Amino acid sequence: MSVILLLAVFLFGFPGLIMIIFLQWLTRRSYAKDNEQKHGISKTGASRLGGFAIFIFCIGLLVTGTYLEVASLPVGLDMPLMVWLGVLFCAALGFVEDVKNNFLSPKIRLYATFVIFAFVIGCCPFLIPIDSKIPILDPLLALPVIGWMLTITFCVGFINATNMADGANGLMPGIITISFGVFFLETEQVIYGVLMTSSALFTIFNVISGRVFLGDMGAYGLGASLVLCGLYLFSERIFSAMFLAVLFAYPCIELVASLLRRRWQRRPLFSPDDEHLHNRIYQYCKQWFSSKTITNSVTGILIVSFSSGFALLGYMSQLWEVTDNRWGWIFIGQCSLYIFVFMITKVYHPRREFTAY
Repeated sequence: MSVILLLAVFLFGFPGLIMIIFLQWLTRRSYAKDNEQKHGISKTGASRLGGFAIFIFCIGLLVTGTYLEVASLPVGLDMPLMVWLGVLFCAALGFVEDVKNNFLSPKIRLYATFVIFAFVIGCCPFLIPIDSKIPILDPLLALPVIGWMLTITFCVGFINATNMADGANGLMPGIITISFGVFFLETEQVIYGVLMTSSALFTIFNVISGRVFLGDMGAYGLGASLVLCGLYLFSERIFSAMFLAVLFAYPCIELVASLLRRRWQRRPLFSPDDEHLHNRIYQYCKQWFSSKTITNSVTGILIVSFSSGFALLGYMSQLWEVTDNRWGWIFIGQCSLYIFVFMITKVYHPRREFTAY
């Protein structure tokens, strides 16, 4: 806790102190506890209210005007109201599941997210990425109904990919922090800075202690905000589809790989398993570290480094413009690296049934 507090205060000042104290308080609550065997990687029972903490902290920063007093920057809430309502509905859906685990069946959650995104994309058709520069995909996305369905499916798949990677310390929080950080640097909109700050503080606590997860509220709410903001910024021609692919590489690649694997195994497409890349890397890292928390955190940090870390490094070094489609070469490299690591790491066969998806 001393290390966590020092880092938080040094990087973010008084707001960092408040966030860490709030997270520490949540870990001591007896409710909303995660099953330590649920993710097949985390071996420590932890709070599922990390997403709730990030949500509350974001509201606090916006209401108190912490960022607005630093510089005269646009707040960034000018996206259509339906987009933010979609994020809030997804977050609320996850919050119900966090408070009362298994209250909603996986099918109900899946159908509910489909309905939410169907309304959002239906009300905001400009979010359909019809000019992604992908030859096979663009003609399909240009067809209104097919483009609508493909975009909905991608959004639902993305937040489920966010959810299934939540068990690795720092994995999705790190990707979310980097993504909103790049969004903030490129647009200078306060909302992205607030989301980056909240996610970064959570990442520090999550990586060092391992005692709190994003939970379903974090996975659904932050996953929805990430994918919808990404689509919106693409529609505004701020980022190319290829840069966003590099930025979101791991959840996107893992989602496709999981669907193909389950299809090959003739299993339901959204059924849970322990054969994700982060599970395999965790099993390998267990040989080198005696601490389960360190093993878990190293797994998450390694994946983030070679996923969104590539995008951040290229962005900071000004490798290419963020509107350049040459980022697709890096994405191809990330896909190749995923396949290589997946093939050389140990296959882990689960011995139990899971309730998460």
